[in-house]
Amino acid sequence: MMRNVDIVRNAKTVQSIKIIRKRNMAAALLGAALIGAVTPGRVLAQDQTGDGWRGKVEITAHRGDNSQAPENTMPAFKAAVENGADWIELDVTQTKDGVMVIFHDADLMRITGKPDKIWDMNYEELSQINAASHWGPFFRDTRIPTLEEVLDYCKDKIKLNIEVKVNDHQTQDFIPDLVALIQAKGMTGQCMITSFDYHSLQAVKQLAPALETGFISSSAIEQPEAFTSADNFVLSIDLINPETVSRIHTLGKEVIAWTVNDAYSVDKCRNAGADNLITDKPGKIMQD
Repeated sequence: MMRNVDIVRNAKTVQSIKIIRKRNMAAALLGAALIGAVTPGRVLAQDQTGDGWRGKVEITAHRGDNSQAPENTMPAFKAAVENGADWIELDVTQTKDGVMVIFHDADLMRITGKPDKIWDMNYEELSQINAASHWGPFFRDTRIPTLEEVLDYCKDKIKLNIEVKVNDHQTQDFIPDLVALIQAKGMTGQCMITSFDYHSLQAVKQLAPALETGFISSSAIEQPEAFTSADNFVLSIDLINPETVSRIHTLGKEVIAWTVNDAYSVDKCRNAGADNLITDKPGKIMQD
């Protein structure tokens, strides 16, 4: 292969990697548009571990490129595209009046200092809140985006890992609306629905078998074969090892590692042959 996972010192090489990723993204989206779904028989990163792994592994911007802009906002998603990420990971939740918005936490405290719960607010009042006040005046007009807004921007630009959270206030009831919106936008081949809740993935597959899914876990998965509604496995970095990745690859499924923010974690993923790295610094992680 062409490169190893050592620190990339040459700026031209870095730019070349970004250009290659963008070209690969365009080709992948064209293929998805032609066939309407992700095809089986994908070349997994394990097939080219070692030096070849670098050219095959994909990079996912965690909540957008949150090293450049506030997490889960349009500026962060735009930065992820500009920095050559292959995917954006984002969190979808629902307001009191049923609007799907992008936000990670149950309440606004960490981001805005307000204790309000997302599910207790209508979208109209939520849309008035500055989602980036702690980032300074440059982002003073940044708002919590709707899923539809994000889909419209990302179409044909970048793939989306959409995490569904299930709790006492948010059940699987909104999944049909989520699937319907993705289908209406013509983005089935560009999106993957992920969740810690396996039943949510089963619901997705019942509605849209072609829509890709990923089961998120921070605990060891003893029988990955049993998770037939999961096309991929999204595993915490602690779970990444050659044995686990190899077993999942034998099922024809991919392994996505989270969260990968340092050279040690990158090397661990390379040695195991992980297929995709979720990171807070998508423009720099392969240089560290």
